[in-house]
Amino acid sequence: MSETVSVRIDKPELEEIEAISKIEKKSKSNVLREVLEKGIMEKKLDIALKKFRDNEATAWKAARIANIPLTQFMDILVQKGIDFHYGVKELREDFEGLI
Repeated sequence: MSETVSVRIDKPELEEIEAISKIEKKSKSNVLREVLEKGIMEKKLDIALKKFRDNEATAWKAARIANIPLTQFMDILVQKGIDFHYGVKELREDFEGLI
């Protein structure tokens, strides 16, 4: 179900939205929805990476936060040069999450 939300957008960002709208021949609403969706995905990944780095989440839990497969999350860790700290404690937590 959709809901209407009012948001103030600064002029430079609005001009960018309008430019994308013209280039892609889409409505501003459609462009904004796409941008919002991508932004939410990126924000969830940022949160997951921070929680993993700070030892607040195992790789499996962080992947769930980001809503991506564990293998993809691990690939992102490699791409970003983030150490993969995973020991017996994390393994137990992940097994408990599977049960």
